[in-house]
Amino acid sequence: MGLPLKESLLQACRLPRNDDLLMERAKLLGRDDRELIEAVLIRGQSTKSLGHMLGLDARLLRCRVNRVAKRLASRRFLDVARSLPYLSEADAQLARMRFCQGRKLQELCAHFGVSEHTLRRWLDHVEAKVAVICRLSKQTPDGAAQAYREYWDLQKQEA
Repeated sequence: MGLPLKESLLQACRLPRNDDLLMERAKLLGRDDRELIEAVLIRGQSTKSLGHMLGLDARLLRCRVNRVAKRLASRRFLDVARSLPYLSEADAQLARMRFCQGRKLQELCAHFGVSEHTLRRWLDHVEAKVAVICRLSKQTPDGAAQAYREYWDLQKQEA
């Protein structure tokens, strides 16, 4: 017999086995995904019983849990989560909604009231900020703050 879903996901996705750390990561997710992760991965509720209570197919719930668990364990999720304090409020909101919550581009366009082209350029800009912050934060103890300042100095010089 195979491992329970919780154990197999923790192993396959290399998620932390510490429930507090897992909940901290889950706070960046949308409400529905956060509650699903809390129920299945932290409280150990089966997707079959959860599906029965919600009137949903257990297979669909398992697929969703797998998708969210992979997102939680992804390098991009972790990089964005570490960079959020150094981003502007609007950039942090966009990064959280796109990379942590997995929202679709059309949804984000409607939310921010911008065209898809503008949103893609904004996302590229935010991804560049995140990359710089992560790269420099690994080089020095207070590297993220330094990275943020250096990035903005470069942006000002280009403008």
